[in-house]
Amino acid sequence: MQEIIWIFPILFIVHDMEEIMGLELWLKKNRALLDRKYPKISNTYNPYSTEGMAAAVMEEMVLCLVICIISRFTGFYGLWLGVFIAYTFHLVVHVGQSIIIKKYIPAVITGIICLPVSIWLIAISISILSYSISQVLACSLIGIVTIAGNLKIAHWTMHVFTKKLTTTEVLV
Repeated sequence: MQEIIWIFPILFIVHDMEEIMGLELWLKKNRALLDRKYPKISNTYNPYSTEGMAAAVMEEMVLCLVICIISRFTGFYGLWLGVFIAYTFHLVVHVGQSIIIKKYIPAVITGIICLPVSIWLIAISISILSYSISQVLACSLIGIVTIAGNLKIAHWTMHVFTKKLTTTEVLV
């Protein structure tokens, strides 16, 4: 487990790089579609900037690393497993989003690539940890609650950082 846990931050950053690199341009090209069909989702990314997204991803990455470090030094992998399961579910959501809107979204390519690797690592981890189904479900619930709560913090970070960028004069 000590080696497996470090694959999570690698998968996380590979996946989120696609989002950071592509979401601003994608939103510019598809904002009307989102406003018309999915106004709540559109509003989630208003205001939006690549820099704000990068700040949000950095906050999430720090949380990911803290969880990995805690797991490594305590030998308790339940929170790590739960958060990794939540991350894997989030990859499924991205693939589903792309299918629903019948378009590429920034995150779907790396979602498709990272998904089988993540499922495989979850299966290996459950086997190594000898967790029962009820333990896996409990870890998953804790992970989903943790990630859902942190998603609010990440979006808040993105909005605050974006607003600060657009309202602060940059000195060169």
